[in-house]
Amino acid sequence: MDPPHHPHLISDCLIHIFTFLSEEDLVSVSSVCKEWHEATETPWLWRRMCLQRWSFCNLAVLRSEQVNHSWKRYFLRRCHLEMKMTKGRAGGYTCHSLRGHTGRVVGLVYLHANSDELPELWNGNAIVCSASTDGTVRAWNIQKAELLWCSPVQSPLTGIVKDEQHEVVITADLTGLIKTWQCQTGQEVASFPTASPHCTLLQYNINNDWFLSVGTSQGSVCTLAGSALTKKSSIMVCDSFKVNVLLVSPDKKWITAGTKDNDDLSPKVIFTESLTSPSEDEDPLCQSVPVIGCQAAVFIPTQPARLVIIHRSEHLNNKALTVFDVSIKKTKYKSEIQG
Repeated sequence: MDPPHHPHLISDCLIHIFTFLSEEDLVSVSSVCKEWHEATETPWLWRRMCLQRWSFCNLAVLRSEQVNHSWKRYFLRRCHLEMKMTKGRAGGYTCHSLRGHTGRVVGLVYLHANSDELPELWNGNAIVCSASTDGTVRAWNIQKAELLWCSPVQSPLTGIVKDEQHEVVITADLTGLIKTWQCQTGQEVASFPTASPHCTLLQYNINNDWFLSVGTSQGSVCTLAGSALTKKSSIMVCDSFKVNVLLVSPDKKWITAGTKDNDDLSPKVIFTESLTSPSEDEDPLCQSVPVIGCQAAVFIPTQPARLVIIHRSEHLNNKALTVFDVSIKKTKYKSEIQG
C-alpha cells in the first residue's frame, strides 16, 4: 500500500507567500523545515526587502564573494546598526574623539587602507584624513582613535579631497598652494601654486590617468595631471568671481563650472578632454548654460550627460530647476556643445 501523499507548495509559491512576512517572521519560518528554509534564503526575497526599505543599497561594503547571500547579510546588519543608532544607548555604538587639531577642521575624507573597495560598515580599520586651519593634515585610525601621522605646519588649510586609486590626499591652503600627500605615510609628493586664497578641488580619474581641476578666486579653472601636479590647461569661467561650483559627470566626459556669487553669470559646461588633453590650435570646447544665478548643480548618475541646475528664476526671490542634456554637435569645421 502506497504511503499517503501530502501535497505541498512549490518553492515559487512559498517565496510569493513569504513576501508578505516581516524580516522577523521570515527568520522564524526558516526553521520550520528544509523546504521553507531554502525558500527564505532566496536572494530575491532579501533584495526586495532591502530596496523596499532603502532607496540605495551598496553591497560592496560586505566584501563578500557569495553575492547571492549578501542581500540577507546586508539587510540584517543594516537593520541591526539602525536599531543601535535609534536607541542611542552607550553600549550600542562607539564614540571616539579625534583630538589634535588646534584650529577649525575644514574637511574630512575617508581612506580605505590597501583597498579600492568601499569601507566596511562594521569591520576593518577605517582611516580618515582631516585638514585644519591650524595648517596640518592628520590621518587617524577612527576605530582606535589613534593619530597615524601629521604633516608639517603650513599656511591655514582651506580644503581636502582624496584619490583612493592612487592613495593620495590633496589639500589647498590660504595662499593657494595645492599639495598631494601619500595616504599611508603622510609624505608630501608634490605642490603647485595657484595664488588663489579660495580653491575648489575636483579630482577624477580617466582610465588610469589622474587629474585635478582647481577652481580659483580669479574665476579660472586650472587642470593638473598626475600626483606630481603637472599643469595641463587653464580656462576662464567667471572673471573676477570665485569658482565654487565645480563637478564632473559620471562618465568623466563633462565638467560644469560656475559661481554662486553673481546672479547675472551663467555656469559653463566644458568638454573634459579639452582640459586634460588641450589642443595647441584650438580653444577648450566650452559652452555657457542658458540660465543665470547658479546655486547648485548635479549630473544624474544613471544618465551621465543629463545636468540639473538650480538657479535664479525670472522672479527675483524664486529659484528654478532646469534639466539639460549635454551633447556635442560636430560640423565640417568645428564642434559645439549643445544643451
